[in-house]
Amino acid sequence: MWTATQGGGPPVVLCHGGPGIYDYLEPVAAMIDDVGTVHRYDQRGCGRSQDLGPYDVATFVDDLDALRAYWGYEAWTIIGHSWGATLALLYAIEFPERTARLVYMSGTGIDPAWHQAYRRNREAKLLPADRERLRLLNEERLTASGEELERIDNEASSLLGRTELYDVQRVSDVSRYDRFPINYSQNEALCAEMKRMEDAGGLDAKVSQVRAPTLVLDGEGDPRPRWGRAQVAQLIPTSRHTTIAGAGHEPWIEQPEATARVLRDFLVDSAS
Repeated sequence: MWTATQGGGPPVVLCHGGPGIYDYLEPVAAMIDDVGTVHRYDQRGCGRSQDLGPYDVATFVDDLDALRAYWGYEAWTIIGHSWGATLALLYAIEFPERTARLVYMSGTGIDPAWHQAYRRNREAKLLPADRERLRLLNEERLTASGEELERIDNEASSLLGRTELYDVQRVSDVSRYDRFPINYSQNEALCAEMKRMEDAGGLDAKVSQVRAPTLVLDGEGDPRPRWGRAQVAQLIPTSRHTTIAGAGHEPWIEQPEATARVLRDFLVDSAS
């Protein structure tokens, strides 16, 4: 696995989203590397890491703990963003004694109803012209194939990507995950497994057993419904839920100072 380490102090690991993308959390690491030794990594099959299965949730949780053991920590702080927030939460459930603190940032929650709410919220955030363009692209997609289908999907993805921001017109700051190929087969496998886990129920009972100090962090403009993260915060007795105004799914992009302040306060306060 590709890894990167910076800073000094208590150990922290950052779990990127996706699944199937690669690490993009260096700006977050730079916000906290004077209060912790911050590790980042590309999950298996992503970016610069080896493309080697299996692609299942248990393996990705075990990979995270293997990194902990490799670096020689008894316990560490897990910060996860988006899909990485889910991974971090599942790690805290599986390895409570090895989870010093947990940051659940811009996660989806554990109720399967988030999927439908997310789709509604994304379309509602689109500018009228972009909403009409997306409708036309969806119609074209029905008969497209090959390179034409790829072009349609890329344009639709770009339009929807704007909704991740609080300010959908701030297009120059939309994160683009194009440095390395996206592992779509991994994305499909892990998303399908998580959907089965959500539908099966029982995750709420497991989440309620988490005892590590927890920060649930999000931006008010994230199209993923806030109630999903609020539920996680309510289930964990040692949690706090902070929502950053004027920020979307990646709060460090639009509100870097506020994001840094919340993260640093949590890491310092919960360590004392």
